[in-house]
Amino acid sequence: MNAPRWLAVLWLYLIPLGPPAHVGGPIHPDGSEVQIDLPRERHQGNRAGVDGAGLCVFTSIAMAADWAHELALVDFAEYMTRYPGGGYPQKVTECITRRCRELNQPEPPYLQIQGNDLELIALAVERGHMACVTYGLSPTGRYNGRRIAHMVNVVAARAGPERHWAILDNNFPGSIEWMSEAAFHQAYTALGEGWAVILLAPGPPPCPFNGPH
Repeated sequence: MNAPRWLAVLWLYLIPLGPPAHVGGPIHPDGSEVQIDLPRERHQGNRAGVDGAGLCVFTSIAMAADWAHELALVDFAEYMTRYPGGGYPQKVTECITRRCRELNQPEPPYLQIQGNDLELIALAVERGHMACVTYGLSPTGRYNGRRIAHMVNVVAARAGPERHWAILDNNFPGSIEWMSEAAFHQAYTALGEGWAVILLAPGPPPCPFNGPH
């Protein structure tokens, strides 16, 4: 005997759909994977400048540089510990120029984007670039739900059928924070206009895959 239609509808409401955002690893519970799979042992933790202010901007750029093999900036956060912390677009430009000049290395090509649109960030990540973005609110409740002045790395953009976003937070190295696009957009713009730094050198090639013959 077939169950009544109302019972089937009620059953759908009782099925746990999972949280809209959660902390995990590089693979989402639905099988979606990050596009930027920086090995866990290469995650860098946030540091502080000589004034005690954080260096999340430069730590994010350092991990993006590691991914893109931009060797002049891989130790960017460590280098910046001798200077005051905090970051903003003009300071990033000045510090990249200074660091590369000191190393006698060319400046890596990069973009700085300001605004609330996600399209360039999504395109960059989908093409293998680790974007560094402002992050003013954690959708999983980190920072006790407070708004923060922070920068993190985007490691997945519109991944899988549910179009997940995922970030690597340098205050929580070793874990990945997954969320919906709406939640990411809220986090990116939580303090007003969003800001992103994108190194344009390509990341490593994908791992070889032996498909069916």
